[in-house]
Amino acid sequence: MIRTLIVAMLLAIAGPVLAHSDSKFIQGPNGGHIIDAGGGAQHWELVANNGELVLYVTDSAEKPVDTAGGKAEASVLVGGKTHKVTFAPAGENTMKATGDFETKKGMKVIVKTDGVGGKSFQARLTPLK
Repeated sequence: MIRTLIVAMLLAIAGPVLAHSDSKFIQGPNGGHIIDAGGGAQHWELVANNGELVLYVTDSAEKPVDTAGGKAEASVLVGGKTHKVTFAPAGENTMKATGDFETKKGMKVIVKTDGVGGKSFQARLTPLK
């Protein structure tokens, strides 16, 4: 009976967390870290692979956001060093950047966009592997 009560209490607490629509802790369809940017106005998915970053941008309904004409830059924090990279549009809702860094567990990337989908946001991401 005590176990049943404990399980019920844990589910009651976890239920709202599991139903929460914030994308901060979700792995995206391309295998990267996906977050809400601009209070959920856009969803960003970041994929990192040894010197290359790919940023996928969708709106709050997961529809592709056109990146043409937009700009973005990032600070890649890995191995105690900071690497600055610049993104360029690379297709429908994709931007790519390259730099002299290796993808490692625990790396952090701070991305700042300018005019992507007509909006500008900044967010911190942790690429997943």
